Amino acid sequence: MTMRRPVTLLVGAIAVSFAFSAPRAYGATVAVMPVDGVNLTPGECDAIGVLFTNAFSRDANVAVASPLETKQIRERMPNAMGAAAQMGVAFYVELAAMQLGSVVKLAGTLFNKDGSVVYRAQTVASSLDAMEIETANLARALIVRQPVMPSSDAAPEVAFSPSAGDATQSASYPKALGAKVAMLVPHSSGRTFSPMVGGQFDGRLGTRDYFFEFGAGLMVPVDESSTNSDLHVSLFFAELGASYYLTAGSLGLYAGGGISPTLWMSRREYASSKASATLALYGQLGLTFTRDSRARLFSEIRLAQYCLGVTDSLVDSSGYYSSGSSDTYYPLTLAFQVGVGW
Repeated sequence: MTMRRPVTLLVGAIAVSFAFSAPRAYGATVAVMPVDGVNLTPGECDAIGVLFTNAFSRDANVAVASPLETKQIRERMPNAMGAAAQMGVAFYVELAAMQLGSVVKLAGTLFNKDGSVVYRAQTVASSLDAMEIETANLARALIVRQPVMPSSDAAPEVAFSPSAGDATQSASYPKALGAKVAMLVPHSSGRTFSPMVGGQFDGRLGTRDYFFEFGAGLMVPVDESSTNSDLHVSLFFAELGASYYLTAGSLGLYAGGGISPTLWMSRREYASSKASATLALYGQLGLTFTRDSRARLFSEIRLAQYCLGVTDSLVDSSGYYSSGSSDTYYPLTLAFQVGVGW
């Protein structure tokens, strides 16, 4: 099946109202200029333009004039900027489509009304039948000003921006390998702790809707002074977990949890460290600031409960020597973490 017949039906359906549609362009916020097509019929170019217009208007929630509405005005003006000024829109879009075999490459540029470029993006469809999906991807890329992401439906050298809820495209969402830094505060009844800082390797694999996370790192006390009675804890840890995005935008809120095998080493005053192997269960709430970018910046708050007990060294009256071990306890930790992956 090709797009020739759907294009004919689409153009035929809208041709009846075309004579009445041009005045609406003057009330639009964005104008989509006629598609510049190569190896495509005028009807196919018009259909691509209408599909793009519908997607842009839906996702941006603004009035958008389609190429069928802007065509007559554009033909009377020397350039697209002049046509946009004639219509009184705040932005305008120029589209270029080229068919090579069955593949159709589509590029779009969003301009301010003064002709300055706001953002450029491009996508590719495996055939004309897939153009509805790709015009939606391109419209979203221009709206959020984000680079497009790889898609299995595209030629290898072209990138897509996956739309929320599209399982096929989200399955090809790229992994993110990077690092996190954190500040951590332990808590346990009857004990005071020195806050900790540290860093770790962090890896994230999954789709645009969820990810699996793995990593390993080290936490050390902020205050190494032995002149107070605070517990000074150092942690060697690994972690394995998963999180799910609660929102669909590029600024993505997520929640998740996991496990963290840990070597807990505590020191009080001058007494030697006490090492305990333990395991924490954690939950986290985070925010990815650049969800649709190749480099992803994120921050999160994590609450971890240790389910295998730990002990500390008890010190004698001099504060220099250990006099045994404390009772077993199960600390709770609160951490604020910031990271980047690419």
